[in-house]
Amino acid sequence: MVFRFVETRTLRQYFELGKFGETKLRCQLSRPLYWIQPDRKVLWNLELVRDYLLHGGDTPEHQRLIEEYLATLEPIGRNPSQRKAVAT
Repeated sequence: MVFRFVETRTLRQYFELGKFGETKLRCQLSRPLYWIQPDRKVLWNLELVRDYLLHGGDTPEHQRLIEEYLATLEPIGRNPSQRKAVAT
């Protein structure tokens, strides 16, 4: 699965949210798992937010999706040459 991040405007359009709904989500959902703020704009993990809204955060299905997302992340402090050295 591809986990893509979208701007707040896209998130609002996709889920038909207003400012209050977006603010409520930001309070409920943890950063940086569901949203990040690399500069001034907020980017949302669309797949995790969608699954959260469909199933809730305490379901085994949602926890598996979180684990799947976390498995796609690069470990901090490892560059490609270090990964290759470990793999051989």
